[in-house]
Amino acid sequence: MEDEETQNTTRSSWSLIRPFQMISISLLSLLVPLSFLFLSRLSLSSSSSASVAISGVSYVLHHADVGVLYTILSLIVVSTLIHNLSGKPECSVFHSRIYICWIVLFIVQACVAFGIEGTMSTTMFINADKSLSLAAQERWVLVRVMFFLGLHEVMLMWFRVVVKPVVDDTVFGVYVVEERWSERAVVAVTFGLMWWWRLRDEAESLVVVAEVKRNLLIRLEGLDFVNWWIYYICVGIGLVKIFKGFLYSVNMLILIIKCSRKGCESCIVDDMCNDDHV
Repeated sequence: MEDEETQNTTRSSWSLIRPFQMISISLLSLLVPLSFLFLSRLSLSSSSSASVAISGVSYVLHHADVGVLYTILSLIVVSTLIHNLSGKPECSVFHSRIYICWIVLFIVQACVAFGIEGTMSTTMFINADKSLSLAAQERWVLVRVMFFLGLHEVMLMWFRVVVKPVVDDTVFGVYVVEERWSERAVVAVTFGLMWWWRLRDEAESLVVVAEVKRNLLIRLEGLDFVNWWIYYICVGIGLVKIFKGFLYSVNMLILIIKCSRKGCESCIVDDMCNDDHV
């Protein structure tokens, strides 16, 4: 009886603080699309003549910020691709060491905040060149869809590996392994709103800037190659998701056909048995 009462009390207390957990998940999961937004603005500002020169300590901090953010994002993107190709569950090394999740979350949050603030002054008044806008419009819709799905999967990986352990440990005092459908829905809705608000217009600059520079015979920088690499890995992740969805649909169709055939056969057998009795 006491165990049941304690369980009921725990569930009721968890239900009261569940809204705070959902809000925290939605805000912290946004760090990944915000990171892509910062990198796309950085890529656009580097190709424009309106970029502002940075010197001194700010120059060092800016390059350190960009390098750390690129490193963490690359690890997340590659881990997401490996997970989708292998089908194995996410790495649980961080879950037993919550402090690592805290450190990674703090670093990404600081990098995004510093980066967005640093690019606001340079990108607010930058109008994209006609070549960039035309190149973005000429991209296949299917490629955009695959990038959208891939980036959503990267955001889910970030939520499962880093955000959820930190939020659960902070709110509930323990990491809850079970993943609720409401948590996945919050992440999906948050990503959809972020995509509709900013990313759908600015994310293409990650790869369009490099392609325009190549067509204009302008020397490509190292960040252009990294942006192109990250973008198409996300496209590859989206392609894997579409392929898996197609295979799942085919398997479901085959199962439905088999079940319908078995049902017809059972009906025929029943009719034959009834005729024999008669």
